[in-house]
Amino acid sequence: MTKATSPSTTDPFDAAALSPESVGSALNLSSLGTLFWLTVRQQSRGLRWIIFAILFCLPILIAVGSHLFHWRVTNARLESLLVFGLIANALVPLLALIFAGGMIRNEIEEQTLTYLLVRPLPKWAIYLTKLLATVLIAFLLASVFTTLTYVAIYWGMEDLGKEIFPTRVFKTCCLLGLAILSYCSLFGCLSLFIRWSLIVGVIYILLFEGLLANIDFVLRRLTVMYYIRVLRGRWLNLSEADAGLDLSGAPTSGASVAVLVVLNLLATGLATLAFASREFRVKTPEGS
Repeated sequence: MTKATSPSTTDPFDAAALSPESVGSALNLSSLGTLFWLTVRQQSRGLRWIIFAILFCLPILIAVGSHLFHWRVTNARLESLLVFGLIANALVPLLALIFAGGMIRNEIEEQTLTYLLVRPLPKWAIYLTKLLATVLIAFLLASVFTTLTYVAIYWGMEDLGKEIFPTRVFKTCCLLGLAILSYCSLFGCLSLFIRWSLIVGVIYILLFEGLLANIDFVLRRLTVMYYIRVLRGRWLNLSEADAGLDLSGAPTSGASVAVLVVLNLLATGLATLAFASREFRVKTPEGS
């Protein structure tokens, strides 16, 4: 016969549901804040962070080399190749794939997810907190090195302290932030449904973001990079030749941002539901 329990000994979520402070009690903002900064620390250290720091130094070295060896290439062309070609098209998607694709998988492999699940925190809040922390550290890494790349490209030019910094750099970092948020939401969701998410993610980056985004066909509108390029052309006031697409037939800035926001909401919502309903096989404190 089951013994009845008093309200003081019931599950904390049941008690919270009956109290006026249900939202604050259920979320436990202090614990979520601790989880946020713990995730930031996890994502900002280790070999992968060092590797990406080295990769992001490549555009800077190329820009410096162009000045030292007097390559016959304009600064605008260097910006297009290094910032929007190498960083935005290659490094940012790969950065999001490695960081967001592994934020839950690494916890499972290292058996540290146990310490999160045994705490009185909703699963959906755990996933959202880790996603936000991952987006933050990826954005900081990309924006810092992108700013240094701009400095290396336009060093010694009068435009560096006027049009380039901080206006153009700020707009570019905003574009990269939208791209990182979209890719992290997408790859974070993918990692919860596909075991070999890294391989599938690399194929997606090469096939969709690398190939289809550059082909003038309707399928390019299914890629994140297409809308980033549209925003690049409109926010930075580029010509159609510089933007690499026909801006007259492209979506407006508001429509492009709206598409990316909807993508983020759909991917994050699906991933949150999957994480909240999924049963993870992890070790318990008792060793079972």
